[in-house]
Amino acid sequence: MNARTPEKSLRSRQMIETTVFQSGNSQAIRIPKEFQFHTKRVEIRREGRDIVLRPLYMTAAEALLDLAPLGDEEAQALDQAMATLDDLPPLDEPFEVAPTPRQRGKSARSKA
Repeated sequence: MNARTPEKSLRSRQMIETTVFQSGNSQAIRIPKEFQFHTKRVEIRREGRDIVLRPLYMTAAEALLDLAPLGDEEAQALDQAMATLDDLPPLDEPFEVAPTPRQRGKSARSKA
């Protein structure tokens, strides 16, 4: 669902006419195939007289919710594979992020 937009589409500045219609209490438009979004949600904003639509890509949590549940055998295989990994932090504990080089430079200067 989150396939990337082809580069050819990004470079194209073609203009296509489409239709506006009523969908319940909302106004809607038909989006032609060459402008198709590959995400479930979009951001909409007004810039002067223009209306701009931009894809909002799924978070990892949303993507996981879209996955089909694992079967018993698959779940056991995953548990066995995960048991061999000891470098993963627990998911229920806070995760410390290492400072970036820029942040390290600031802390060194502030100590001096």
